[in-house]
Order: sequence, then C-alpha cells, then structure tokens
Amino acid sequence: MKHLAIFQQKEEIEAILKGQKRMEARFSREKTLPYGRIQKGDEIYLKESGGPLVGKVEVDNVLFYEELTPEMLGKLRKEYSQDLGVDERFWSRYSKHRYLSLIFLKNPERFVGKVRFPKKDRRGWVILKEEK
Repeated sequence: MKHLAIFQQKEEIEAILKGQKRMEARFSREKTLPYGRIQKGDEIYLKESGGPLVGKVEVDNVLFYEELTPEMLGKLRKEYSQDLGVDERFWSRYSKHRYLSLIFLKNPERFVGKVRFPKKDRRGWVILKEEK
C-alpha cells in the first residue's frame, strides 16, 4: 500500500530523510489510520502540513498497541525514544491516548523537486493506493 503522512514539523521529515529518525509513532484515541492498515513493505510519502511532498520512506516493520497503560508507555519510552527522536514531553502529550501504531522506517528518499499534492482536509494520514 501507499500512504501519505502529514507532519506538523518540517524538522521531523528532515530527520527521517537523513536517517536520524528511524521510527514514527502515531497515537490515537480511537482506531484511526494508520492503525491496523499499514504493514511491512508499504511506502509512506512525507508531506509537511500545507506544503509539498518532500520524500518517501519504506516500512520495515509495524507494531500496534491498544489500551495503552502508563506502564506500557513507560516501557515504550525506554525502548524507543532514541529511534523516535523524542523527549519526555512527547510521551506526556499522548498519555491519554489508547492506540499506537509504531512504524519502523528504512530506505528514506528525498524528492529532487517539490511535488504538489492537493490535500485540503485535516487528516494526518491517508491511504493513497491499496494493493489488490
């Protein structure tokens, strides 16, 4: 499958494209995309909110968590903070969320030119093409 991930911070995309951020975490209170709909081998197109597509990355692995508890978040924080490139504030911001898609990334590729993508809604994740 092909996915479109929207990022609020340009720095997050840059860290992915430079190979400094090797994972992406998407938290939610309900089962929303990409929860349960992304898998190893999928491609994620990277877009800054309000900006162009700037690159893509391949999914190396995915872990899904539901009914997150403070204990689970503590273990995840210890194990994955460095690969996610996040600090303590990140984890406290999502302490009330119930679901987590933890996406392992590989083979980042920066696009040479700016690729416009006409997206006008507020969704942070979109499935672009489903494999049959």
